[in-house]
Amino acid sequence: MWEAIGLSGLEERLYRLLLRDPKISPEESTRRLDSSHDEVRAALDRLQEFGLLESAGPYGYRPADPRIALSSAIRRRRAELDRLAMTAEELATDFQEGLLRADPGRVIEVVEGSAAAGRRVEELLAGATREVLALDAPPYAATGTSLGAEEAALARGVRCRAIYSSIVLDLPQKLDEIRRMTGLGEQARVRSRVPIKLILVDGRTALLPLTDHEEGARFTSIVVGRSALTNALVALFETLWRESSPVWGASAAAPGDGVDQQILELLAVGMKDESILRQLGISERTLRRRIASLFDRLGATGRFQAGVQAARKGWI
Repeated sequence: MWEAIGLSGLEERLYRLLLRDPKISPEESTRRLDSSHDEVRAALDRLQEFGLLESAGPYGYRPADPRIALSSAIRRRRAELDRLAMTAEELATDFQEGLLRADPGRVIEVVEGSAAAGRRVEELLAGATREVLALDAPPYAATGTSLGAEEAALARGVRCRAIYSSIVLDLPQKLDEIRRMTGLGEQARVRSRVPIKLILVDGRTALLPLTDHEEGARFTSIVVGRSALTNALVALFETLWRESSPVWGASAAAPGDGVDQQILELLAVGMKDESILRQLGISERTLRRRIASLFDRLGATGRFQAGVQAARKGWI
């Protein structure tokens, strides 16, 4: 068992013997452990190296308090393992770069068909350990296919961030899905245009489409392993994330009541009046009155200008 902290079975038995009889001589220890003098001497040196023996007593050593000494040894081993894990990440980078040079086909996997792509998304989400990044926009072959996998990832403590095209705000079913996932912890933002669909897991593996449509077998996508391309996709996502707006949520700096805040946010992401009316449950007359009031307070003559002015004031 003590091999886990770098000590042998003999060293463990010797330490236990010394705990029970701190004044035992090296010769008697050798006899009881049925070992050679050199083996016991080497074991004593190792125990002192690990801090399990102190320099004292009739033979120049005595056992240290195991609660302190073992805890210290465990911390050292954990630090060594952490350093080894960091080395493994560096070696993995070298490994992927070597694969890319020797056989690019092993880094890129072609996935044919929308059903196969959906299964691959679920596999990637199931293997996520740190973070999932997503760019999402219509059209959809099917909705809700990967929600269960994302729910499981969130439950494991995986951070999930998604950027949606503002078009999805006009799709009631998709909007319900976003509301459900953000309720579970997904961080969601929206922008007027999403340049490409993307799933990126732990910054190392990405799935993205090669074709524009998602109709059955004609849909083709690729899975890309860790490479300069995945690094570039992470950078693209982070840039888009900074430029996007929260899907919903009030700001303390917002003017007026919560309805005005929601109207500003929805206008900023390009939602149409019909969709705003449906989401907020207010009349068309009330919406027009509130928009006019917001424009007046912002000194704006149009929606784009209102969005710019609201951002400058920190209202959105």
